[in-house]
Amino acid sequence: TQHSTDGFAFTSERAHRSTVWLSKFLPQNRDIFLTGGGNGGLNIYKYHYPQNRVGKHGQDGAAVGIAGSVELLNSRVISTQPVTSFDWSPDRQGLCCLSSMDQTLRVLVVTKLEKH
Repeated sequence: TQHSTDGFAFTSERAHRSTVWLSKFLPQNRDIFLTGGGNGGLNIYKYHYPQNRVGKHGQDGAAVGIAGSVELLNSRVISTQPVTSFDWSPDRQGLCCLSSMDQTLRVLVVTKLEKH
């Protein structure tokens, strides 16, 4: 829901201590997503929906969207250089591949995603 002066609802999170190069949602669960940073790190987050998605604006009473929150599930530094590409497998939950500027291609398995 867009408010006429405040715009759309949003939430923000400081993902890395560097530039965020990419973000990908897990195909098997749209609430889980990964970010890749310029520090060579990967962060996995879970989005939590708010109880009410629409509220009333404090000043004019118009409808205003309510953003959810994100929870950091895991964080790892994979490379010494920025992660430039990443993709989840559409067939196997947790299977992924990534490349970085250190000229490597990595295939990873992220476990315990079904617990979230």
